[in-house]
Amino acid sequence: MQALYSQYAVIFEKIVYRMTDWCPDLTNSNSPRYIAIADSIEDDISAGRLGAGDRLPAQRQLASSLGLDFTTVARGYAEARRRGIISSQVGSGTFVTKPGDSEAAAQSRDPRRTCTPDFSMNLPPEPTDAALTAKMQEGFAALTSDLFPLLRYQTFETSELDSRAAVKWLESVGLSPSPEQVLYSPGAQSALINALVSFTYPGDKIACENITYPGIRSVCAQLNLNLLGLETDEGGILTEAFEKACRMQDIKALYVNPTLHNPTARTVPYQRRKDLAAIAQRFGIPILEDDAYGQLSNKAPLPFAAIAPDVTWYIGSLSKCLGAGLRLAYVLAPNKGMAWQFSRAVRTSQVMVSPLSIALATRWIEDGTASELRDRIRSESTARQIMATKRLAGHEFSSDSDGFHLWLTLPNDWSRSTFVSQTRSLQIGIVESDAFAVVGAAPEAVRISLGGPITREQLANSLDVVAHTLNASPQRASVYF
Repeated sequence: MQALYSQYAVIFEKIVYRMTDWCPDLTNSNSPRYIAIADSIEDDISAGRLGAGDRLPAQRQLASSLGLDFTTVARGYAEARRRGIISSQVGSGTFVTKPGDSEAAAQSRDPRRTCTPDFSMNLPPEPTDAALTAKMQEGFAALTSDLFPLLRYQTFETSELDSRAAVKWLESVGLSPSPEQVLYSPGAQSALINALVSFTYPGDKIACENITYPGIRSVCAQLNLNLLGLETDEGGILTEAFEKACRMQDIKALYVNPTLHNPTARTVPYQRRKDLAAIAQRFGIPILEDDAYGQLSNKAPLPFAAIAPDVTWYIGSLSKCLGAGLRLAYVLAPNKGMAWQFSRAVRTSQVMVSPLSIALATRWIEDGTASELRDRIRSESTARQIMATKRLAGHEFSSDSDGFHLWLTLPNDWSRSTFVSQTRSLQIGIVESDAFAVVGAAPEAVRISLGGPITREQLANSLDVVAHTLNASPQRASVYF
């Protein structure tokens, strides 16, 4: 009776899902096996052997039929999804897409404006809520009513409306600056450069975490500044390591990324912030607080700028909590003299911050769009972290439910370069630890970004490949067959 039921179940599934017994012949292909699988799907669609809505075999089933490793088939399906010829639905399977149905929104896009996302960057998830999207578009449209003033050169002074909006935004992380204290920069990277040129000289030493944000490495290299990596634990930079550097190394600043740290995802606790701030005040060392993720955290302590405003440069970028295309960061300097030097540096290097970016950010903050977008990014990040925790169970990694990246320690015989090479076709950003290490040998670890313009289904498939890759040996998971 059970066997008869199973036969009916298979027949029913084939009728409902148009399931196929598709199995490609890869013997005549000289391409890597995963590329050959995607090519075969594309060829069979063109030849009419596969039609829109047909359900493809499960990845394990196809791997068994072809005598290949599961990871190879998973990468083949991932490549086919990237081409837009199949789609996957968690719990239902993988299907040949219908022409024009891969993304309804794509029909209204200007094909001349298509661009490939940079998955080496830590991209926030992109909300798909139609009402929120409409609200964002309304903000853009509102700017056109008085467009020409936003196309002119601007002085250092900003409007009272923009300053109030900036203060309102910074208040949500525990800061309370006066409107005239807020400075503007075209993104955090520019803010770091303009702050450092305000008080450092070539050859100076800048202290930071030994595993740190790659952007500060690039900035210091460009300015001929020397980075000094300090020892850390789960709470961030060790206070004794910082105090020793202040006494022995003649450092000129301390760079910190204290909330949802990139790449380790840790958040420095309040007491450690107080202790580090007290040392900086005692030795007169400026703190560069890169708070790119502060708006996303529901549990972050007060920023360094609230604990020790007299020595802290606060940089609150909008890239991770709203969108990198805004190219806008709000900056607080330790004093008026440094604020003036910073403004001069912006004038020299960028002339001005785009008035369009400032106006749009102000509009979104004032009408609530910014907070809604930030909250959607945060909630989507939480959902994706749950997915990652489930799929990477048994592996060593650090993460935070409010963030959209994790720091994975590689097991077995995996090297970071081999692992990144094996997973390079996935639709998620995987970056080896070399990009983050300041001194010494980089650990066998990678940063995995869970955001960007991908769906939960696409992320789930990519994470499944990551998990199966981790469970295999590098020899069995070879890129080419």
